[in-house]
Amino acid sequence: MPKLSQGDIFQAATRVQLALVFGHLGFNEMHIYWNEFRKHHPELRLGFDPFSPENSHPVEWAAGKWLWFVPEEENHGMTERQLSVELDRAFLWAAQNGILSLATNGIANIDYGLNTADNRRSDEERAAWLSIRRTS
Repeated sequence: MPKLSQGDIFQAATRVQLALVFGHLGFNEMHIYWNEFRKHHPELRLGFDPFSPENSHPVEWAAGKWLWFVPEEENHGMTERQLSVELDRAFLWAAQNGILSLATNGIANIDYGLNTADNRRSDEERAAWLSIRRTS
């Protein structure tokens, strides 16, 4: 059963078979979460930036536990079409490999600007889109 929550995607990765991680490293929480996670998992050989192109595939970090990093696109986000392509790719791989549980941090749309109300509306629309997509 799908569950929506917020927080550290790498903590969620310990509870599922596949964590699909969207974003980038910068002056953000992702950087902090990633550094903490990789400090506890030195066997991960993904380099400083797990979102670099050479890491654009699933990586097994523990027996039966996978990470898949997907870099952001324009304006720190992805269009619905771009996100659909990435989700379809991940879901197909998961189905082909017997993955039954998946977590993702999701990603904002590319329409972010300086208006906080518009940005919040965009986030709500993306969450609704993901909720509809997961049930279809």
